[in-house]
Amino acid sequence: MQNIQTSAFRSAEQPAFNPFMVADDLPGIRNKFKEGTSNPLSGMLTDEAFMALRSNDLINEKSLRDYIIRQMFLTLKSQGSMRTIDAIQELTEMYPYLQTDTIRKIVYRVYPSSSRKSMM
Repeated sequence: MQNIQTSAFRSAEQPAFNPFMVADDLPGIRNKFKEGTSNPLSGMLTDEAFMALRSNDLINEKSLRDYIIRQMFLTLKSQGSMRTIDAIQELTEMYPYLQTDTIRKIVYRVYPSSSRKSMM
């Protein structure tokens, strides 16, 4: 078993986590991710850790897809004067099995309230 890394060692090895980090080549990352050869969480996890988690089915693929969609949306919006609806339409073309409203909910993180909260 591996030991937990100290914060000094981890900071020297990996950059600090930025939750608003935007990848550069998102369509390329999406294709490589579908092939299983890319780590879309490279700012948070090393490639080895990501592949180990994914090979053991410890990563929620739907949440990872949603993260990639949100990053793609931010990139499309920051590239120029693209309107929000145009960016969502572009994502709909990239993910034809998702409806426009679903992509809008992913981008804006609109989810139904969790039933676990009502159990407490």
